[in-house]
Amino acid sequence: MISQAESLPEDGLKNMTDKQKEDGKAFETFNIEIDVTYLNPRYALSKQRVNVMTANGRLDVFELNPSGGGPSFIGRWDGGSRDPGKTERHDLDIDIYRVSRGQQRRFKKGERGYSGHHTTKVQSDRGRKYQVSLCTPDEKIFEGTVCFNLLRKVGVSDQFTVRERPTAVVIRGRP
Repeated sequence: MISQAESLPEDGLKNMTDKQKEDGKAFETFNIEIDVTYLNPRYALSKQRVNVMTANGRLDVFELNPSGGGPSFIGRWDGGSRDPGKTERHDLDIDIYRVSRGQQRRFKKGERGYSGHHTTKVQSDRGRKYQVSLCTPDEKIFEGTVCFNLLRKVGVSDQFTVRERPTAVVIRGRP
């Protein structure tokens, strides 16, 4: 079974480069709601109330794991490159695991009966909402919508200097 996203330690952001720290992009998913239209009986859906970005920048939303053999799936936030100046993407992407590299490539490209890497954004008044449909050549895995909110962090720094000039006044007393 694929492990859940690990929570950052208290100082977990120290492992990130300066350009990743509080850059205004997503750091956490919360209020995760999954409306299941179809779930293959061999699979279990797993989600946390809150998912925090790992030290390597991965931000998971949910997992689908088989009770026996077969591929596992992880839904993750794809915000694109965190490099300064790059535009942020706004996608929920699904990755497939426990398969060959060729099968991963076919899933990502939606070829030969694989589908679901890319999701479709749908209108929501509560957060980000995506239509998800996962299939392998052998079976349908999942159909439904995934809705969640993102926590963004923006770091602000400023520098200021206080300058005081001491003034001395000499008062001479009378002799």
